[in-house]
Amino acid sequence: MIPKFRAYDSSSYKRMYQPDEVMVGNGDIWIIDEDSCDNEWILNNDLNLMQSTGFEDNLGDVIFEGDIILWTYWDGFEDSGRAKIIFDNGMFKLLDICTEKEVWNNLFDCNENCDIYIQGNVYENPELLEVTE
Repeated sequence: MIPKFRAYDSSSYKRMYQPDEVMVGNGDIWIIDEDSCDNEWILNNDLNLMQSTGFEDNLGDVIFEGDIILWTYWDGFEDSGRAKIIFDNGMFKLLDICTEKEVWNNLFDCNENCDIYIQGNVYENPELLEVTE
């Protein structure tokens, strides 16, 4: 599997790129943007790179690191929550929005046992990280 990336430009542009290619080196981040007609490398050190997890939510949308999801466990008893996807110690994990504690052992286990729906991501939808009581 070839890893897919997306990149959020946190400078004044505030836009999400779906780059065709990514290159990182010497502290620099280079991308070839899918919307670029000339296929030239763009240098942008205000990019926040997010890797695809290789999983999709129940609607078929690809889940990336940095996404905020709703998950519902449906086997035996019902449990649910909202979590953000992080990459830690070689695997994708879910951190509960309210407690910042890990839920599920990893995204694979959650995906096998839950319904998952992407709500947004930590860059374009920071309001989803706010704890409401």
